[in-house]
Amino acid sequence: MADLQAALAEAVKLNQHISQFLKFSTYPEYNDLSGLDIDFHDGEQILIWDELRRITERLADVQEYISYLTRPVAEESRLSKGTAGKYRTAKGHYYDCTSVIEALVSDEYHDVPYWTITSVEHNGRDYYLVGHKDITMKGLRVRVRTQPWPWQ
Repeated sequence: MADLQAALAEAVKLNQHISQFLKFSTYPEYNDLSGLDIDFHDGEQILIWDELRRITERLADVQEYISYLTRPVAEESRLSKGTAGKYRTAKGHYYDCTSVIEALVSDEYHDVPYWTITSVEHNGRDYYLVGHKDITMKGLRVRVRTQPWPWQ
Protein backbone atom coordinates (compact mmCIF):
# COMPACT_ATOMS: atom_id res chain seq x y z
CA MET A 1 0.00 0.00 0.00
CA ALA A 2 1.25 3.48 -0.86
CA ASP A 3 2.28 5.87 1.87
CA LEU A 4 0.22 9.07 2.32
CA GLN A 5 3.30 11.32 2.53
CA ALA A 6 4.75 9.67 -0.59
CA ALA A 7 1.47 10.38 -2.39
CA LEU A 8 1.69 14.04 -1.33
CA ALA A 9 5.29 14.18 -2.59
CA GLU A 10 4.12 12.83 -5.97
CA ALA A 11 1.34 15.44 -6.02
CA VAL A 12 3.96 18.15 -5.46
CA LYS A 13 5.96 16.80 -8.42
CA LEU A 14 2.78 16.75 -10.50
CA ASN A 15 2.15 20.37 -9.50
CA GLN A 16 5.42 21.40 -11.15
CA HIS A 17 4.24 19.86 -14.43
CA ILE A 18 0.84 21.51 -14.06
CA SER A 19 2.55 24.89 -13.56
CA GLN A 20 4.65 24.37 -16.70
CA PHE A 21 1.59 23.41 -18.74
CA LEU A 22 -0.46 26.37 -17.47
CA LYS A 23 2.37 28.75 -18.32
CA PHE A 24 2.76 27.22 -21.80
CA SER A 25 -0.99 27.47 -22.41
CA THR A 26 -0.93 31.21 -21.52
CA TYR A 27 -3.47 30.52 -18.75
CA PRO A 28 -1.83 32.82 -16.16
CA GLU A 29 -2.03 35.78 -18.58
CA TYR A 30 -5.20 34.86 -20.47
CA ASN A 31 -7.43 32.54 -18.47
CA ASP A 32 -9.54 32.05 -21.59
CA LEU A 33 -6.44 30.86 -23.53
CA SER A 34 -6.82 33.73 -25.98
CA GLY A 35 -3.02 34.02 -25.96
CA LEU A 36 -2.80 30.86 -28.05
CA ASP A 37 -2.65 30.96 -31.84
CA ILE A 38 -6.08 29.61 -32.85
CA ASP A 39 -7.76 29.49 -36.25
CA PHE A 40 -11.38 30.36 -35.41
CA HIS A 41 -12.39 29.27 -38.92
CA ASP A 42 -11.37 25.68 -38.12
CA GLY A 43 -14.07 23.74 -36.23
CA GLU A 44 -11.56 21.18 -34.92
CA GLN A 45 -9.35 23.90 -33.42
CA ILE A 46 -12.38 25.46 -31.74
CA LEU A 47 -13.22 22.08 -30.17
CA ILE A 48 -9.65 21.64 -28.90
CA TRP A 49 -9.55 25.23 -27.62
CA ASP A 50 -12.89 24.77 -25.82
CA GLU A 51 -11.80 21.52 -24.16
CA LEU A 52 -8.37 22.89 -23.23
CA ARG A 53 -10.08 25.83 -21.52
CA ARG A 54 -12.06 23.38 -19.37
CA ILE A 55 -8.95 21.34 -18.64
CA THR A 56 -6.82 24.35 -17.69
CA GLU A 57 -9.49 25.68 -15.34
CA ARG A 58 -9.57 22.36 -13.52
CA LEU A 59 -5.79 22.05 -13.49
CA ALA A 60 -5.51 25.56 -12.02
CA ASP A 61 -7.82 24.43 -9.20
CA VAL A 62 -5.78 21.25 -8.66
CA GLN A 63 -2.61 23.33 -8.61
CA GLU A 64 -4.04 25.57 -5.89
CA TYR A 65 -5.21 22.63 -3.74
CA ILE A 66 -1.81 20.93 -3.91
CA SER A 67 -0.05 24.21 -3.18
CA TYR A 68 -2.31 24.83 -0.18
CA LEU A 69 -1.40 21.47 1.36
CA THR A 70 2.29 22.35 1.29
CA ARG A 71 1.95 25.79 2.90
CA PRO A 72 3.06 25.94 6.53
CA VAL A 73 0.54 26.64 9.26
CA ALA A 74 1.08 30.22 10.43
CA GLU A 75 -1.39 30.09 13.31
CA GLU A 76 -3.45 27.57 15.21
CA SER A 77 -5.89 28.96 17.73
CA ARG A 78 -9.46 28.97 18.96
CA LEU A 79 -12.08 31.35 17.59
CA SER A 80 -13.62 34.10 19.64
CA LYS A 81 -16.44 36.42 18.64
CA GLY A 82 -15.35 39.97 17.89
CA THR A 83 -17.31 43.17 18.52
CA ALA A 84 -18.68 43.19 14.95
CA GLY A 85 -20.05 39.66 15.46
CA LYS A 86 -17.40 38.06 13.27
CA TYR A 87 -15.25 35.24 14.57
CA ARG A 88 -11.52 35.80 14.82
CA THR A 89 -8.31 34.01 15.73
CA ALA A 90 -5.93 35.14 18.48
CA LYS A 91 -3.81 36.92 15.84
CA GLY A 92 -6.82 38.71 14.35
CA HIS A 93 -7.73 36.62 11.29
CA TYR A 94 -11.48 37.22 10.77
CA TYR A 95 -14.11 34.93 9.28
CA ASP A 96 -17.43 35.97 7.78
CA CYS A 97 -19.69 34.82 4.92
CA THR A 98 -17.90 32.82 2.23
CA SER A 99 -14.59 32.78 4.13
CA VAL A 100 -12.65 29.58 3.62
CA ILE A 101 -11.74 28.02 6.94
CA GLU A 102 -9.60 25.09 8.08
CA ALA A 103 -11.19 23.71 11.24
CA LEU A 104 -10.83 20.76 13.58
CA VAL A 105 -14.19 18.98 13.60
CA SER A 106 -15.73 15.77 14.91
CA ASP A 107 -18.55 13.72 13.44
CA GLU A 108 -20.09 10.26 13.58
CA TYR A 109 -18.07 9.04 10.58
CA HIS A 110 -14.57 9.41 12.05
CA ASP A 111 -13.16 8.00 15.29
CA VAL A 112 -11.02 11.08 15.97
CA PRO A 113 -11.35 14.83 15.41
CA TYR A 114 -9.97 15.77 11.99
CA TRP A 115 -9.00 18.87 10.05
CA THR A 116 -11.29 19.89 7.23
CA ILE A 117 -11.52 22.79 4.81
CA THR A 118 -14.95 24.34 4.42
CA SER A 119 -16.50 27.78 4.32
CA VAL A 120 -18.42 30.04 6.67
CA GLU A 121 -21.99 31.27 6.18
CA HIS A 122 -24.55 33.17 8.25
CA ASN A 123 -28.08 31.95 9.04
CA GLY A 124 -29.51 35.30 10.18
CA ARG A 125 -28.52 34.70 13.81
CA ASP A 126 -24.90 33.60 13.73
CA TYR A 127 -22.10 32.23 11.56
CA TYR A 128 -21.73 28.50 10.98
CA LEU A 129 -19.51 26.01 9.14
CA VAL A 130 -20.95 24.77 5.85
CA GLY A 131 -21.51 21.04 6.22
CA HIS A 132 -21.15 21.21 10.00
CA LYS A 133 -24.05 23.36 11.22
CA ASP A 134 -24.10 21.55 14.56
CA ILE A 135 -20.56 22.69 15.46
CA THR A 136 -20.40 26.02 17.27
CA MET A 137 -17.93 28.59 15.98
CA LYS A 138 -17.08 29.99 19.41
CA GLY A 139 -14.03 28.16 20.72
CA LEU A 140 -13.56 26.24 17.46
CA ARG A 141 -9.96 25.22 16.82
CA VAL A 142 -8.76 26.54 13.45
CA ARG A 143 -5.56 26.79 11.45
CA VAL A 144 -4.41 29.59 9.19
CA ARG A 145 -1.82 28.82 6.52
CA THR A 146 0.92 31.26 5.48
CA GLN A 147 -1.08 32.24 2.39
CA PRO A 148 -4.85 32.10 2.25
CA TRP A 149 -6.85 30.68 -0.63
CA PRO A 150 -6.66 32.99 -3.66
CA TRP A 151 -10.41 33.63 -3.56
CA GLN A 152 -10.32 34.85 0.04
